[in-house]
Amino acid sequence: MSENPQRQDAPPQPAPPVAFSPEDMARRRRRSIALALVLAGLVLFFFVVTLAKTGPAILNRPL
Repeated sequence: MSENPQRQDAPPQPAPPVAFSPEDMARRRRRSIALALVLAGLVLFFFVVTLAKTGPAILNRPL
């Protein structure tokens, strides 16, 4: 039996990563900023809705 360093049922080696062009990096950055703004808007929306649902009496509770 010959010594084979790679088994027959082993998955193939992945290709090396491809370097992104400056245009791709700029596009990715704009997309990330847009996603961050949408997420921040959603957080702010939920915060405002939570404050509106609790009402002004939330500040007049006993500690």
